[in-house]
Amino acid sequence: MQVARGLLGKCIVRRYRNRLITSIITETEAYAGPMDRASRAFGGRRTKGVRALYSRGGVVYVYLVYGIHWLLNFKAAGPDQPQAVLIRAITTNAGSDLKSIAGPGKTSRYLKVDRSLYGEDVTTSNKIWIEDIGVRIDSRLVTKSPRVGIDYAGPYWRSKPWRFRINTGTSAG
Repeated sequence: MQVARGLLGKCIVRRYRNRLITSIITETEAYAGPMDRASRAFGGRRTKGVRALYSRGGVVYVYLVYGIHWLLNFKAAGPDQPQAVLIRAITTNAGSDLKSIAGPGKTSRYLKVDRSLYGEDVTTSNKIWIEDIGVRIDSRLVTKSPRVGIDYAGPYWRSKPWRFRINTGTSAG
């Protein structure tokens, strides 16, 4: 949960076709690994598709939902601790205006996330990385709430307040 909260205000930089796409993380969700029914590693699942969740911290884990949306996650713990943080929303400087992009599918689409990023290390990659640009988010501006879209996980896991959002007065769905 600490990593999910700590990523708020950090900058994601994506190099795509020789240009840099930058954004500030404004919403995240934490997934706690094998015990968490909403986690893709629930029950200790170890398939080829989740192998990045069992590697070192800072690795990119992407997966496809509904056959159309790649979702961007960062590995949040050490080896064999399959905890991850889903990036749900960002703010970007589109021209001269700040633009909020809410929803993990839209976020990944904006950042040109696809399978090619799977397993990249955000501390050494030249395709995607995280920068601390000195933005500190006051705790009074952070909203904690239950994760969304995980009804299948049951009421206990669905109610965990593991969604972190910079409160801008609007909802990110």
